[in-house]
Amino acid sequence: MDAKQKILNAFNELICEQDFYSVTVRQIVRKAGVSRATFYRHFHDKYDVMNYNFSYLIESSIAHRSFHTMEDLFVLILEKGKEVWHPLLPLFNTEGANNLKDFICEYSYQTAEHLYEYGNLNGSGKKKRTLNAKEHLQLKIFCYGCAGFFEDWIGGKYSLNSVQAAQALYESLPECLRGELISAYSL
Repeated sequence: MDAKQKILNAFNELICEQDFYSVTVRQIVRKAGVSRATFYRHFHDKYDVMNYNFSYLIESSIAHRSFHTMEDLFVLILEKGKEVWHPLLPLFNTEGANNLKDFICEYSYQTAEHLYEYGNLNGSGKKKRTLNAKEHLQLKIFCYGCAGFFEDWIGGKYSLNSVQAAQALYESLPECLRGELISAYSL
């Protein structure tokens, strides 16, 4: 297991034991068995580790490469999310400039934008499609709504399985953003 994963695992274990605000970098590095220098090589602070939980979920779902539509991707994200995120629910209560909900909204939007326009996660290479202003707005509204849905679904507020939830999300997408995604999304 690499150092970054050790840090993430240690952080997640600590979050299950105590409040986010009482977790320190010192505790994280001690539990992970890494140095402070190693921690700071991978993360800026504990908020960065918190946010990495979500970006790792998305990136690992996209790396799965067995999706052709956003609905397929939603299923992967929700299945992986249910496994890992339930003990991390208290992270949704973070406040201020580095709160998790805002990170999820922005990260989801940027990722979806890159998937639609470039066919990859990081927006590199030749643009294959350009979303117009209306599509950008619709995508932003959708992603911001998804952040609240993700928290509620992980918390058990919906009696839907991952396939049903993914279908409901997909049906909520604006019509112009449904259908096959560009290419086979290489990372």
